[in-house]
Amino acid sequence: MVPLIWSMAVAADGLPFSRGVLFQVEREGVPVSYLFGTIHSEDKRVLALPGPVEQAFITSSRLYVEVDMEPANLFASVAGMMLDDGRKISDILEPSLYQRTVGAAAKRGLPEVALRHYKPWALAMLLSLPPAETGEFLDLVLYQRARAMNKQVSGLETIDEQLGLFDALSEDDQIALLQDALNNLDQLPTIFQALLDRYLDRDLAGLVEINQQLVDRDKSGFADRFQVKLVDERNQRMVERLAGPLAEGGAFVAVGALHLPGERGMLRLLEQRGYRVVRKY
Repeated sequence: MVPLIWSMAVAADGLPFSRGVLFQVEREGVPVSYLFGTIHSEDKRVLALPGPVEQAFITSSRLYVEVDMEPANLFASVAGMMLDDGRKISDILEPSLYQRTVGAAAKRGLPEVALRHYKPWALAMLLSLPPAETGEFLDLVLYQRARAMNKQVSGLETIDEQLGLFDALSEDDQIALLQDALNNLDQLPTIFQALLDRYLDRDLAGLVEINQQLVDRDKSGFADRFQVKLVDERNQRMVERLAGPLAEGGAFVAVGALHLPGERGMLRLLEQRGYRVVRKY
């Protein structure tokens, strides 16, 4: 659920696991499991699972996603984006920044009245995601299919943990995220297309490189600090919570593709725990 548009300050050169979106995780005497890298996209080419991915998904008995997408969690996610201290967003932002935010949101079909109680980081996230058309993105489709197939579905994190990443930011840092989102608005279609192209090509190093370019624009060092929380620490937490499922085997794990590669990525962390990781697609 958390977008990674600001994260992944890792050099792409020599990146461990630089290609692929589906990886088999093996240990002797245990049924295989799979890690699948996803992207937040409604593109039909993304939603149509390639043969090897479809086969791995069908044959796995359990699905693990970043956060369980049951309705109660989705409601909690929206509620967690709202200010709860009696203030409105106009009380927090300088008038010029507030007007920029209102104008950008209006282009997304969000009227000013709908923005009043959002936290600054939540507005930054809303403005940094591709405009929704169908509401059918890859992680949600996998979740819905798994439920329909009566597979066990579990989240590796809680909504509170994900929202807490942003709530822990100072108000100044939240405002900086919003300013960065507004500054990138005109380039977002190009950025989204580049990310989609790299994903469809299974080019994880290319995805990292695009995100690195975005991080490099931030001269304050905030993006580097934030990626430790947004990516590295979450990778550790999710891998730790996969210990039981992987020991049992038969798990299909779907997480954002940028969680997979790199020395601090989930695949390398699993190797360090004694698993054999093999690219399957």
